[in-house]
Amino acid sequence: MTTFGVTWIYVLILQPFALLQILPFRRFLTAAQKKRLVICWCLLIVLEAHLVTVIVSMAIFPSHQIAYWLLGYLIWVPQFLLAFSFTRRFWAGHIFIAAFRILFSSIIYTFTRAILLMAFPDKLLPSLYFEQILLYGILSLLIFPILLRFFTDTFRHFEMASTRRYWRIITLLPVLLAIESLYLSLLNSQEQVFALLLPRFMLLIVIILLMASIRSGQSEVYRELQVFEKEHELQRQLVSTARYVKMSEESRHRMASIYEKRRHHIDHLLALVSQRDREGALACIEALGAQFSRTKLPQYCKNTLINAALTVYFARAKELAIPVTAAIDLPEELSFSGDLSIVLSNLVENALLASQKQPPAARHIAVMTMCQGDVINVLVKNRFDAPVEFDEEGLPVTHVKGHGIGMKSLSRFCDKYKASVFCQQKDGWFMTYLQVPLLAEASDRSR
Repeated sequence: MTTFGVTWIYVLILQPFALLQILPFRRFLTAAQKKRLVICWCLLIVLEAHLVTVIVSMAIFPSHQIAYWLLGYLIWVPQFLLAFSFTRRFWAGHIFIAAFRILFSSIIYTFTRAILLMAFPDKLLPSLYFEQILLYGILSLLIFPILLRFFTDTFRHFEMASTRRYWRIITLLPVLLAIESLYLSLLNSQEQVFALLLPRFMLLIVIILLMASIRSGQSEVYRELQVFEKEHELQRQLVSTARYVKMSEESRHRMASIYEKRRHHIDHLLALVSQRDREGALACIEALGAQFSRTKLPQYCKNTLINAALTVYFARAKELAIPVTAAIDLPEELSFSGDLSIVLSNLVENALLASQKQPPAARHIAVMTMCQGDVINVLVKNRFDAPVEFDEEGLPVTHVKGHGIGMKSLSRFCDKYKASVFCQQKDGWFMTYLQVPLLAEASDRSR
């Protein structure tokens, strides 16, 4: 029973470092995947505790301390494989994290042995194995939040801000260091604890410098990524504006054509009146009215920027034979009209792309906005029956290269204007609901 209790403590103490394999990638997992992962993880813990208890009790090794030490090199493998199976596309990241785990485990292990030998000089290390397990767990818990934050930040934009070539090269550094550390540990760490203190300390400095250099390099990459996304948004604004100008020019030409033929229309109408052809005159007037209507651009809302953006994308929906329902109620003047027009453009464009994947009879887009008190409510929804993957922030995730910028733009908009967003897939509809406080007006002016 004592061995069973110590083993449970031992297995649980190893879990923080094991969780480093999956927690940095949790935002890429669906709710169903997270649930399955938790169940499998708990089953693994129970299975490992029982197997280690059996192996240690069989007295195969000279002492319990050596048994736990050697089993520690193998017990991390099941959780590694489990995390790998759920996020295989991050294989380079998993190897990268595993190498860091080995490095920090080796350093902590050496430090704990040295501390115990100095604290209890009259005792042999094998008799202090339980104290070493506890001390190892304490140091692991202290360093766990630092490593978790580092890895989470490192892989936050993994798919967009990194390349396979980069990770193939950078992953080699901690892997080679880990191999060297394992070699020293297996070779003579049991006999030369104090001799390894200085090399381990130097290794710790090297790891810290390596982590700092990686974060510094990635910060530059992320800044470049933000610049790229901003340029992408500006380019789309320019394209949207150019299309709106073109539509306005076409409208002007249609009006000019009607104006040039005004004498013909008037003569024709007078002839119908003189002939007392009431039905013909009404038909002529209706035809003229229809022609005048075609010269006008749709007016979806009073806000000029947002109306221009919606006009362009709704015209695109009409070209694709996608029905659109629009009920736009927005103030004529908004200090964040430009940013909101970008967000709406992205949402409607995403709806257009998703609608094209639906059968023609199952296509529909609805855009509705409403001002209630000091809050602007925005709802954009479209028919979509395929499953949608969501990240930990509740936003849809895409693994298609070059896509997903629109959702990042939405996330930044929410951060900037203290807005809230909720995405949901229900009854064959994908919906994005956005709430923007009008107090954002004042905060935007203060910037």
